[in-house]
Amino acid sequence: MASFLRSFLRNPDARFWAAGALCLALLGGCGLYPAREGSYRPARRGVYHTVRPGQSLWRISRAYGVDVEQIAVLNGIANPDRLKAGVRIFIPHAGREVRVSRAVRSAPPRVRPRWAAPPKSTRKGARRSPRKGDRSGGRSGAVKFKWPVKGKVVRRFGSRRGVKSDGIDIAAPRLANVRAAAAGRVIFSDWGPGGLGKTVIIRHPGGQFHSVYSHNAVNLVKPGERVRGGAVIARLGKTGEARGARLHFEIRYRTKPRNPLTYLP
Repeated sequence: MASFLRSFLRNPDARFWAAGALCLALLGGCGLYPAREGSYRPARRGVYHTVRPGQSLWRISRAYGVDVEQIAVLNGIANPDRLKAGVRIFIPHAGREVRVSRAVRSAPPRVRPRWAAPPKSTRKGARRSPRKGDRSGGRSGAVKFKWPVKGKVVRRFGSRRGVKSDGIDIAAPRLANVRAAAAGRVIFSDWGPGGLGKTVIIRHPGGQFHSVYSHNAVNLVKPGERVRGGAVIARLGKTGEARGARLHFEIRYRTKPRNPLTYLP
């Protein structure tokens, strides 16, 4: 046996095929599209939680140990104080649905986050037109968006044949660079809900706007990382039922999806 091993190790062809077999056995260790150095590997896909009467987003997020902002943006929840019972919301990173006890502290933070709608008691007399607020903030305010990838828009914002799209789809070559549409901080880099696949979410200055990048082949940034506008944050991919490689891109104002073409130059 010892002589056989010495002969095997001296044979370069044998070593080559052995390495290949080991790579296939380990899976994931030698990917077909390897990420560059510094890439971020998503953790787990998450679960759907069914909202029970009296549950707030604050209580749910604390029960799961998941950041409330991530849950709010992924599910388009503007008012974290009150949720409709029976609605199913996506909880990222979670491995199973948990029971949200009433013993879990549910008071909102002292400083209300900018992405959340104002409390109901302060809305009267201070309400602005959502569309007017969106356009002034997106076009001439602190956040100025640019195209995240060069390509053709193959799906537009809104409903089509009964299917709703919260953003636009941009077709481009597989593994093309996906760039941050504006500067900000990454708050999410993992599997998104439904068929969105690997997703990156960036919070932009002011805290009211978020941009969402989905169908990625690989995410290159991690939560908490600050990125400049135009920085490469992912590689373009293909997920689920998408026809060909494409980027699903969204712009959200106070967690609600807005037409990205309204903000892009």
